[in-house]
Amino acid sequence: MSKKTIADAIKAGESIHVNCGHPMCNHSVKLDLELLGVRLGLDHGAMHNDLFRVFRCERCKLAGRVQRPVFFTCVPNYGAIDARRLVPRLVPDG
Repeated sequence: MSKKTIADAIKAGESIHVNCGHPMCNHSVKLDLELLGVRLGLDHGAMHNDLFRVFRCERCKLAGRVQRPVFFTCVPNYGAIDARRLVPRLVPDG
């Protein structure tokens, strides 16, 4: 099984959002992958199991709520995907 890294996510043009799991909060922040790569290293994993221990919700901490696990949403670079899909394909004449 291949391991997706922060560098892979940057190269693919993906966006990753970290979301608070507390039902009274649901705060969400788009991660700066370049900055995260500097902090953790570009070869650090970019999947949930690689990142969930790194993040906690500051809003919940300030509000005195019990810290809940965070989860992540990865948004692909749909523009690049669409561009590849729309490339004309050669079809045999016949």
